[in-house]
Amino acid sequence: MKLKPEYHTRGFTLIEIVVTITIAAVLSTMIFTYFGKVFTESVTPITRLKSSEALQRVMENITADYNVYPKWRKVTAYTSAGYVIPTNFNGHYYRSSGITSGTTEPIWPVNNGGTVTDNTVTWTESGRLRTLLPLSTLQTRIGAEDSDQDNAYGKYHVVRNRFTQFVGSIDQDIDTSGANTILKVTLRNESGETLTVLFVSD
Repeated sequence: MKLKPEYHTRGFTLIEIVVTITIAAVLSTMIFTYFGKVFTESVTPITRLKSSEALQRVMENITADYNVYPKWRKVTAYTSAGYVIPTNFNGHYYRSSGITSGTTEPIWPVNNGGTVTDNTVTWTESGRLRTLLPLSTLQTRIGAEDSDQDNAYGKYHVVRNRFTQFVGSIDQDIDTSGANTILKVTLRNESGETLTVLFVSD
């Protein structure tokens, strides 16, 4: 007579479970040590990029407030229906319909709807434009130095907002001549990044 062999299922011992948990804990600690900072700070570049973009937008708003349209430039590609003002501001602005400006600035018409050809661009007088915003007014609108601002331009901290002059191509960071033709503006965002722009009057 044959007897059926008995099969016994064997579970994990307490020591095996403790060793497995210990190994898992050590591996988890090593992984977190080496990769934890990557996981926790993975959004930092995106946050900084958004802050930089917001600061750039603030400066663009300030620039747009100062000068609505750019000045004419020689041998420059212009999009159709782009606008410029003469290098010597005459109170008018002009719409382009062409490709590239010439090497010499044209004589700008001041009559309503007048046109002038400039290489492959035809400029059409499109109306009168207010004079450029005075630098002193722009300085007031930007805000005092070392102040936090949240206005029509955006949210920013004013680091520098003063008139400056250049002596031998060196920025003096102050205008002792009193000409007040160069306004130096430095703004900072909440990430500590700064952006500096010089506004120059004619």
